[in-house]
Amino acid sequence: MKTLLFSILILSFCKLFAQNYGINFSDADNNYIITPNNSAINVTNNFTIEFWMRPSKTFLFACLLDKGKCSNNSASFDIFTQTDSTLNFGSNNDGHCTYTNIYTCNTKVLPGSCIHVALSYSSSGAKFYYNGVLQAGHYTQGNFAGTLHSNSESLRIAHYIFVDESLGAFYDGMLDELRIWNRVLTPTEILSNYQNHLNGNETGLQLYYKFDNQQNGPGMTVYNSATATGSALNGLTYSNNSATPFSNNPCFAYTKIEENILEPKDFNVFPNPTTGKITVKGEKIIICNILGEPIYTLLLKEEFNDIDLSNFKSGVYFVKIFDNKKFYTVKLLKQ
Repeated sequence: MKTLLFSILILSFCKLFAQNYGINFSDADNNYIITPNNSAINVTNNFTIEFWMRPSKTFLFACLLDKGKCSNNSASFDIFTQTDSTLNFGSNNDGHCTYTNIYTCNTKVLPGSCIHVALSYSSSGAKFYYNGVLQAGHYTQGNFAGTLHSNSESLRIAHYIFVDESLGAFYDGMLDELRIWNRVLTPTEILSNYQNHLNGNETGLQLYYKFDNQQNGPGMTVYNSATATGSALNGLTYSNNSATPFSNNPCFAYTKIEENILEPKDFNVFPNPTTGKITVKGEKIIICNILGEPIYTLLLKEEFNDIDLSNFKSGVYFVKIFDNKKFYTVKLLKQ
């Protein structure tokens, strides 16, 4: 029975800690969200934005978040995908429609893959984190790092407003756990947030959309769970039809087993970092790549088990160790 349960949960173990609901966006339905303007989310420097995403497909320009608009020279920033499956941060310090900068993450986000994204911005520039790990990136346009243009526009989610006031660049895919902070989170905080839900009263948290609604159609309220701003930042859904935006098939789902986290003393993985072999103490393991996809599973027979990872590419992996309806996750660096 334990072996059967383990097999069923292999995929869910690599999909950590999500809400029971997420929100689906479709370019066919043209559904999107508008959050009213508020100084709390008019972030221009020293901020962090987090969300889970699972794109269904990519376009030349598919916009996840847009602050400002071109028609009145109030453009501030956008987070968007490109046809090559890259995630990009476009920013502007003068409000004009042409971006001052575009920062591109080198790690691609493939359609159908779930990933936790954290974008931090400060005077040292933009940084992307995927599943709690800093990613390499580069500026494809400009290299400005400073205070962005301030505006009084609404925050637009899953769409873009063009200079002629028309809407387009609709994002197609799942979005969950959207958070906006008025400070730069540390790498440790980002890694922790990747694996946990928030209470809503964390320092600097200005907007927190859990997308746990179970309502249908356009005109539905998206509730803000950040206690600092509360209902003042509730959003509203829009659609060309009566499409159901909220879904109980988000990137990640709770299971009873996932609620039991073992202390580090109970299991061990060493050496870490490793150049090849590791020793694991536990019963069963799953190794996931940086995108949270399971790539290796093994039922362990001994108390201490040697595993050869020599054929694994260098990079970050997550080792999830299962035992008696509990699991513990270790971030492993393969050199």
